[in-house]
This record gives sequence, C-alpha cells and structure tokens, in this order.
Amino acid sequence: MVKKEKAFVGGFKELLEGFIEQKRNLGYKYVVERDRLRRFSEYTINYGTEHKHLSKELVLGWTAKRKNESVKTWLHRSSDLRQFALYLQSQGYEAFIPPKKHKVRRDEYIPYIFTNEEIECFFQATDTISTTSRSNRHEIYPLLFRLLYCCGFRVSEICHLKISDVNFDNGVLFIRGSKFNRDRLVPVSKPLANMVTKYHALFNKDIPSENYFFRNKKKPLTRDRVYKVYRQLLWKARISHGGRGKGPRLHDFRHAFCVHTLANQVNDGVDLYVTLPILSAYVGHNSVGATQYYLRLTVEAYPDLIKKVSRTCAYVIPEVVKDETN
Repeated sequence: MVKKEKAFVGGFKELLEGFIEQKRNLGYKYVVERDRLRRFSEYTINYGTEHKHLSKELVLGWTAKRKNESVKTWLHRSSDLRQFALYLQSQGYEAFIPPKKHKVRRDEYIPYIFTNEEIECFFQATDTISTTSRSNRHEIYPLLFRLLYCCGFRVSEICHLKISDVNFDNGVLFIRGSKFNRDRLVPVSKPLANMVTKYHALFNKDIPSENYFFRNKKKPLTRDRVYKVYRQLLWKARISHGGRGKGPRLHDFRHAFCVHTLANQVNDGVDLYVTLPILSAYVGHNSVGATQYYLRLTVEAYPDLIKKVSRTCAYVIPEVVKDETN
C-alpha cells in the first residue's frame, strides 16, 4: 500500500505541486525533498504570499541555520528552496534566489572496509540473536545482513523489497526504482537463495505478494530500525564504532562487498577490465567509473595485492577518481 503524501498548504501550494510534478517527470523521486518543501509551505502561512512573491525576507528566514541542526540538513533545505525559486522565475514569478551553498561532500567520509575476520565475528553475533515470542528478529537479521554484505545491496533496497520482487525458482531479486531510478535483477548464491526461500515459507507464505518481504510486525522494516540492531551487533562482535555518522556505517557493507569481490578477482588473476562492468551492473552503479573507485580502496585495504594489480590491471585504475559510489 502506497503511503499518501501530505498536501501542501499556503499560497505556493499549486506551484509547489507543479514543481514536484516537473521533477518527477524528469525521473527524480523527490520524496524527501517534497517533504522538506511541504514543511516550507507550512512556514509560509505566516507570510503574505497571495501574489506568489518569494521575498528575500521569507527565503532568508527559512534558510537560516537552526540551532543544533547539522550542516548537511541545513544545506539540503537551502538547496531545495533554491531549486523551487528558480522554478518560480521560470514561470514568470518574482523570486529571491538563495545564495548557492557548497555541496555536501561525501568524500569527507572514508569508507570502512571490514576485514574477513570482522565479517565472521559480525555474523556469529547475528546468528546468536535471542529468540522471542513477540518478534522474528532472530530470523530477519541473519538473512537481511547477509543480503547487504553478500550482494552489496543498499539498505533502502532491502527495506523496500516486495514479496513479488523475489523469484524463488531462480534465486533472483528484482530491485525496483533504486538510485538514479534504475531497476536491476540481482542473482544470489544458492545458500543465500535457500535462506530467502526458508524465510518466505515461515513468514510470508500466506501474505499478499504486494507486501514488503521484511516487516516489523505488520509495518515495513525501516532503515532506523535496521541501524539500531546493527549497532547492537557491532558491539556484540567487538567491532568499535566512532559514533553516528562516523562509521562503520550500514552502507560500508556495500563498500566491503565491492572491495572483497575485487580482491578475490585479483587473487584469481581475473582481468578487471572485463569484470568491472559486470560488478557495476550488479550493484546498480550509474557508470563503470563509479565502480573504479573501489580499485583504490582494494589496494589500500590489501597492500599485498599491489604487485598483482600492477601486473594484471594497473591500466584500469584511473588517475583521478570521482566519488559517485552510493
């Protein structure tokens, strides 16, 4: 069941709806952005907006940094309004354009690459989650975290997976409308496919196929819920954490999957020029160039491989690597 979006309010509500429609027609999801702009529409009620004039006072009031607000949240909120202001001008309305802020830099965070020993300890902790009569978390998380690491999924892709997206006969998961609004088919290993089938037989057999594959009671599993369990398991596995946002993050399972895959391929003497496009398609990157980023991480995580990399595929590693790796 699709969650109904809250309506815009205030004098800009029709224009905000038109702006969101335009963005979605261009292929953007604009879900989080829409919610931020909905809150902006509530903010405008205290201003005279009957003439659809986006004043400097209104813009600066909304885009001012708030107490205890993270820089990332502040920049995104400012960027949303800047996009809307540009849209208003294109429609012939007066609008003050907020000053362009610096982009949020993802390369400020250095991905945490789990060692093989840490991965083993983590799954030992996952497999010892206590059984309770009110929850099936001891069944959910051993499978969910293995899907994240063994297939390099984004956590949002797993949380949004529907029962109908799983081909139990072939062991293939259909990922719909992920980042860049891309769909892809992801085959999983035989042992993992068996775990998926077993879980389905226990908890989804008589559930309509349009329901989410993983659920917390009757509600879809959320990223925050997964993250809470993840932090508990890291502590249990004795893997230190630097605090929220400092890692290791949930997304680092995806980084570790790519790095470990490339390391195995180098060890096997595989030509990465041939396999990089396959890995890129498997994890849903927008380009092979995004996947090349992991070659650097692989050499850093496994310095003993550098001779093999230089001998078999040094020509694949770019001089300058752009950060597109989500």
